[in-house]
Amino acid sequence: MTALLFLIGFLLLAVGLLVLLGTRLPKTHQAASRIRLPATPERVWEIITDFGSFPLWRPGLAAVERAPDVDGLPSWDEVCAAGAKVRFRVLEAVPPRRLVTCLAGEHLPLRGVWVYELEADGDEGTVLTITERDSIFHPAFRFFVRYVLSYHGVMDVFLLALARGLDSPTKPEHLSLRVEDGDAGGEDV
Repeated sequence: MTALLFLIGFLLLAVGLLVLLGTRLPKTHQAASRIRLPATPERVWEIITDFGSFPLWRPGLAAVERAPDVDGLPSWDEVCAAGAKVRFRVLEAVPPRRLVTCLAGEHLPLRGVWVYELEADGDEGTVLTITERDSIFHPAFRFFVRYVLSYHGVMDVFLLALARGLDSPTKPEHLSLRVEDGDAGGEDV
């Protein structure tokens, strides 16, 4: 019984410390990564805007369910392997050069935007740059994103999976990271 109480006390202390450290982390960040892909911008555009096919090449994604368009642009729900569902929507689409998507859920621990920029790289290549701008509201989630996932982590998974789908061994390059404390100015890391 004493060991169980000790374990519960330790877990509560660990969670409290995690939340305390999370409150000291910046609420917003902007990170950018890019990758060179062996496909034309038109082909890369086709892949990254075929939301229904995401589960075929993105790890951890069980399904994509089409949702109603918003302002004439697509929206969809991504269902992860554990069954959690998150809504996304397109804010801007300029084929095959620029795509802007965002999280569209109401009660999420974060709000974020991804800006995809595609540039031709020779005759048969593309440089894809993704810039992520996120605001993370819950301190425990801020801690998790900063110390477990990393600010570039989700972009890296997406870009690596995209490269694998194109039979390319290339890896993403981290371009920048800027963190901001809601009220104060930002700091480049």
